[in-house]
Amino acid sequence: MANEVLEKLGTPVVWADTTDYSSTGSGYTRTAQLDLTSLANTLGREGAKVDLGATRAAKYSIHVGMEIDVAPTAGTVVEVYFSWSASATAATGNDGGATGSDASYMSGDATNTSEFKKQLDGPYLLVLTADAAPTVQRQMIGTLRALQRYVSPVVVNSAGQAFEGDAVEMYVALVPIIDEIQ
Repeated sequence: MANEVLEKLGTPVVWADTTDYSSTGSGYTRTAQLDLTSLANTLGREGAKVDLGATRAAKYSIHVGMEIDVAPTAGTVVEVYFSWSASATAATGNDGGATGSDASYMSGDATNTSEFKKQLDGPYLLVLTADAAPTVQRQMIGTLRALQRYVSPVVVNSAGQAFEGDAVEMYVALVPIIDEIQ
């Protein structure tokens, strides 16, 4: 009898804010730091570098939850990127000028953000509806292949409006998709 290769989901890596995040709406437990509070239009924010492990899933699904303060124009986007690294050290070996820490991406400089984000893995896009807070826009926005052991997310706000003034519902999650021979 032939074996089947099936897929199962592993434990998600979830970037969210330690002071505000609640898993009530998403069902995801926070595992790493990313504070998206009041992220201004055209700017980016990066999360802490995470170790996916020496042995890891080859493929991950990307899930996000974002809350825009004022209703954006339908069809605008939130861009999500990933900075890969072979080093566990936060400030070492990161793609696209990322620091590997929860911080403003490119020190809050919109011109540098626009240039350096092109060196990152992505974009993965959350296409927005014209709904403001308290509506949280959640979507699985793609799948990716793990390119290195360490990774940090970078979120760039292209919504035309700032994000909500708290980060209660906002997150970026990588969910491992594990191949299993049965």
